[in-house]
Amino acid sequence: MKNMKLTAAVLAVAAALQCFTGCGKKDEIKVEDTTAPSVGGSELSGSNFDAEAYYNKVLENVQKQEVGTDAPALGTLGDVVTPAEDSDEANLGPYRLSSNGIKLYYNSEDFSDNLMLTLEQYFLSFPSADYTKYTSCVFPSFIDEVGAYLQKDFSYDFKTSFAKQCASLANIMSGDYKITRIRVEKAEQKAEGVDNLEAYFKSMDDHFGKAYYEQVRGESDAIVDACFYIMGQDSTGKESVIVPGYEIVFAQKDGRYYTFG
Repeated sequence: MKNMKLTAAVLAVAAALQCFTGCGKKDEIKVEDTTAPSVGGSELSGSNFDAEAYYNKVLENVQKQEVGTDAPALGTLGDVVTPAEDSDEANLGPYRLSSNGIKLYYNSEDFSDNLMLTLEQYFLSFPSADYTKYTSCVFPSFIDEVGAYLQKDFSYDFKTSFAKQCASLANIMSGDYKITRIRVEKAEQKAEGVDNLEAYFKSMDDHFGKAYYEQVRGESDAIVDACFYIMGQDSTGKESVIVPGYEIVFAQKDGRYYTFG
């Protein structure tokens, strides 16, 4: 994942959400319980947040889990909802509510429903520290290559890397949190005359000591470049921007979508 420019819409909603939480009508789709996953619990969240203790708890949980090889269980989507013009959400535009209670913002002409639902599963893995779910959404050879690279250069494994990512997001939210919104847009051209995908994979080629981008192209049916934004609700119920615009790449293979990161 690589940082990209924050859109005006996300900036606007971040301000609007100062008074948004708890407002608005429920959308007409059956949703699962969206209670924030309890990893640190109240003793390690909110005013009690302890970054080191939280990370240790995440790592302990992750070490017990296995790599996910089966396809993630994707949720379902409701119809497109267009917020009322006078609502706090109006400047975010239309969305679809998933069965996990997350509002997904995307153009269906650019991104498929299954791509969005896979990305949802990917991000649901972080607040719950679910390594099996996470790895079911990550390109298989990436897990092997990064694992070998981390062991060689940093003396820790892929599980530890995931635990560090979970803890980093928890740091932003002061402990336990839940994902509330995901926006995906087409990635902007970052440099004139430079292919986005080649630039994205260059560091991997360097770190892995091989033409990894060429390998991924050979192993995939399609590769999609995008930019995403994530919002979430902390343990006190406050909603805020967690990730303000990062590049993400998806590989499609045998009907499944995978990410790298």
